[in-house]
Amino acid sequence: MNVLFIKPPIGGIIGLEQLTFVEPLGPECVAGSLEPLGHKCMILDLRIGGETLAKGWAFEPQVVGIQCNFTTERFRTLKIARTVKQHRPDVFVLIGGHDAAREPEFFQDEAVDAVAIGDGESIAPLLVEALDRGRDVRKVPGLMLNTPHGPLFTGHAPARVDLDALPFPSRHLIQHYAPHYYINFRKPLALLETARGCPYRCNFCSVWKFHEKSFREKSPERVVAELKQISAPNVFITDDIFWLNVERGKEMARQIKAAGIKKWFTVQTRTDIICRHPEVVEMWKECGQLQIFLGVEKIDDEGLQSINKHNKADNNVRAIELLKEMKVGFTTNFIVDPDWDYEDFAKLRQWLYRYGVYNSGFSILTPLPGTDLYDEVKDMLTTDDWEMFDLAHTVLPTKLPLEEFYAEYAKLYRTVMDVRVRHTGRLKPLLRLIAALVTRKVTIGALRKGMNMSKVFSNPKTFLRKHWENGANKQKSAEAVAVN
Repeated sequence: MNVLFIKPPIGGIIGLEQLTFVEPLGPECVAGSLEPLGHKCMILDLRIGGETLAKGWAFEPQVVGIQCNFTTERFRTLKIARTVKQHRPDVFVLIGGHDAAREPEFFQDEAVDAVAIGDGESIAPLLVEALDRGRDVRKVPGLMLNTPHGPLFTGHAPARVDLDALPFPSRHLIQHYAPHYYINFRKPLALLETARGCPYRCNFCSVWKFHEKSFREKSPERVVAELKQISAPNVFITDDIFWLNVERGKEMARQIKAAGIKKWFTVQTRTDIICRHPEVVEMWKECGQLQIFLGVEKIDDEGLQSINKHNKADNNVRAIELLKEMKVGFTTNFIVDPDWDYEDFAKLRQWLYRYGVYNSGFSILTPLPGTDLYDEVKDMLTTDDWEMFDLAHTVLPTKLPLEEFYAEYAKLYRTVMDVRVRHTGRLKPLLRLIAALVTRKVTIGALRKGMNMSKVFSNPKTFLRKHWENGANKQKSAEAVAVN
């Protein structure tokens, strides 16, 4: 059968893709499980300029899979599904991805035939084979089927398999898109998954629930084999917590070095791992260049306990000191609570200045569907506009007046820019950008986007605008009801 995978176009409110724009690895992995069975696959990335559904129609698909990884993609995913059904009513439309699996009931729509709930590599082959052979899809496990009588769940997905047993991702399907993917100012960029799941239980995260509290790893040999297929010089490792198994992390570094592979790796990990095992960081430095994303989240133990982080604030500080000593680049991320007052914002700004942390991001605490936090506070939500669940807008009531909350929030981004100037000066970052432009590691377009992003996030109106629009829309609706 011909299976078309679609990544919905860029939408949302702010456009977070300005700094990071990554390949659709999920569809590549699922396609990797279908192609060995004789099915033809195509990936259509509608986020890239010039790509249209017309290109997909030329492929004459019998099955269309639409990836909905993030809550902010829900409306766009449904719009694509409806368009597909309008033009190709006989096509089987399957929705997959992390967000779709978290709350499949949202996709009870006549344009959607089914939602996959579980590992796509295990579910999709069974479904496509059933469709190809005219078998009853109700016997395919891991689906929510939309029927005239309502949603029908076909049972638990197949058991989660050893990751080494999975076929390699079908990266050849996105080769023509590869130059478009980047992280910060580095391109081209490839994604690499070496593990799935997380053993921790943070209340704002649904990763551990999606993977049913499991944690699976690929062997170092499998990781190296996949790396050998990646031509991009920049690799973002998608594991939620890298180096969780420290000995495995060390062995991966040994084998990557022995294979002569040199990449610019971006990884995500916990500060307590760095504190306990700084040697693993040193080993990975020898695999090329290294950038680490740290989910610091909170600056004190009380805050960490509030989100069930199971870490200590001292570890955050020590990890930052260690990375500075090792000359390893890092980015820190913090969670801003809607119930913060002026003092809370001030404490974070003081912390940023004290420790010289200038590569930082700030996520507003957002109850995403499928998380413990969502179950706790869903009755308090101030909007049902899923585009606002982008971690840069509050969807919960704020203690401060909304305008003041965003004024303080935007001030955090101005703070990190000031911290950067104090610690690096203005000349050093400029020289680095010029060097990157000369070597074509950065395009002028990417540079403009990055500079514009700083301006965007430093302006409170950036975040208030959507609240104003929603308020105006509600007012219009109320007036219409009153007239009628």
